[in-house]
Amino acid sequence: MDWRDRFRAPAVNEVKSASSNASRRVFVGNPGGRFQAHAWDASTGEWWPVTDSEAAVTSAAISPDGEWIYSMVEEESGTEIGHFHRFPFSGGDSEDVTPELDPYPAYLIEPTEAGVVMLGGMGGDPAIVLADGDEARAITLPSLPMGLVVVGDGRRAAVTLSTPGRGLVPMLRVYDLGSGEVIAEMDEMRATAAYGDLMAVSVVDGDWMRPAVWDGDALTPIETDIPGDVVPVDWSQDGSTILLSQTYRAGGAFYLYRVATGKVEALVSPPGAPFDRDLGLLLDPDTALSVWSDASHPRRPVEIRPDGWSVALSLDGQGPYPGPQWEEFIYPSTGGAEIQGWLLRPEGKGPWPTVVYTHGGPSSVHTPSFNPVCGAWFDRGFAVASINYRGSTTFGESFREALTGHIGGPDIDDVAWAWRWLVDNRIADPERVVKNGYSYGGYLTLQALGTRPDLWAAGVAGAPITDWTMLFEDANEILKAYDRSLFGGSPEELPEAYAKASPRTYVESYRAPILISQPESDTRTPTRPVKVFVEELRAHGKQVELEMLQAGHAGAGATQSIRMMESWLDFGSRVVGLD
Repeated sequence: MDWRDRFRAPAVNEVKSASSNASRRVFVGNPGGRFQAHAWDASTGEWWPVTDSEAAVTSAAISPDGEWIYSMVEEESGTEIGHFHRFPFSGGDSEDVTPELDPYPAYLIEPTEAGVVMLGGMGGDPAIVLADGDEARAITLPSLPMGLVVVGDGRRAAVTLSTPGRGLVPMLRVYDLGSGEVIAEMDEMRATAAYGDLMAVSVVDGDWMRPAVWDGDALTPIETDIPGDVVPVDWSQDGSTILLSQTYRAGGAFYLYRVATGKVEALVSPPGAPFDRDLGLLLDPDTALSVWSDASHPRRPVEIRPDGWSVALSLDGQGPYPGPQWEEFIYPSTGGAEIQGWLLRPEGKGPWPTVVYTHGGPSSVHTPSFNPVCGAWFDRGFAVASINYRGSTTFGESFREALTGHIGGPDIDDVAWAWRWLVDNRIADPERVVKNGYSYGGYLTLQALGTRPDLWAAGVAGAPITDWTMLFEDANEILKAYDRSLFGGSPEELPEAYAKASPRTYVESYRAPILISQPESDTRTPTRPVKVFVEELRAHGKQVELEMLQAGHAGAGATQSIRMMESWLDFGSRVVGLD
């Protein structure tokens, strides 16, 4: 099998169901080569595209009755800034749901009977917006919005926000969407689902999130001894069942909580179980729908029940794709931290040329699932080690928050100690280790080469952050709020922290050759700081190549992803001496 086939493999990133018409669904997938929103009639098994964007569609929603699908239509392709539109489920022209507003960045929309509620950036600040067909009303939010649940009659919204000065620790505020007033507030709590006026929530309990029900006054815990984060993610239409999602050490499972009896019942998941708590929903009190993947299968929707599971939708060409299976390894880092990594090990006896890969985020996690980038490096002859550095999710609050206020510190320590473990265990040839990643993973690539220059043969960075202050200057309202949460303040308030975390600060220290792939229309990691960084490296006589991509941060489809990977493979192979 050619490594390019994995990039062409159809995959489904998310799926949602109409709350009052479960057979009508929307999924974001790439059967046509680019990720787009698709309508899916589960009663017939038919599906069809509803968007036709040049850039990747990252998310979509569906109205409660299933008549409309909602997706962002960008003002300029790839920028992720524009207007939400609604598309008829059965096909036809779309309608702008906020025609009176200037273009905005927004990443979450909840259609209701009363209109649509969305989170985005409006007028220079993060905001929650209610659009009911007549007008759009914005309520300014005090910090980074991280979640949204519409409550009761659709005129109230429970917004999960970051706690100022505490990184991404959640706080819950319930807003009256008419007056804009905060009518309830709870610290260290996240709202995740609602049934009438009741809310299923997750509460910080020591190092983990635990499930509970809040009626606006009293909090009733859902008792369970399931390890890790246990978060309620959906509530059945009849109110009898809450879907619980467990995430723990890059894995997880789903459970049913029976409201009347208080019993918790496990759902049977396929090997390589679903783990993403944002991708679980109840079709009925006994059946959940989620998205699943393993090392050989791209992501696809599956139905999971107490007595078994089944593939709910399989697109042509979804595999299996034969290849290596991920192998977990654990190693120590600074401060006694225990770090999890995932390894693809070539046959035979090492050491081998090795790629140390880091995921984006940083609030994300690498799981033992389908990964075309890592598979391509492996097929070329590299060992591949993917690191869940501090800041990653599913390892507890203290592990994730260890990065808050210390960007480019503990995470880089974890990358460097991975290098040491791989060399000591004769997996990595110390003279032929390549650092690689995309987005925050691309940032870690450049930061690692600048602050630990003696470890690396080369760096290959996609859409990286090169200067946090310049990034802040060019970022939209949502990303500015995210950066303030990560650092504990703005560049004006914390100039030394922003400088210390920036690869540009270490431009004189770079030794290894670097390849940077930068999307032209990227607004998450903008182009200006990257070009300034490259110019300064060249002025100091450093080896750096810059490849510009005709895309936004989320990419433009399989063809361009393959071209980028070809550049990465050619560059990395040339540096380490692989044919």
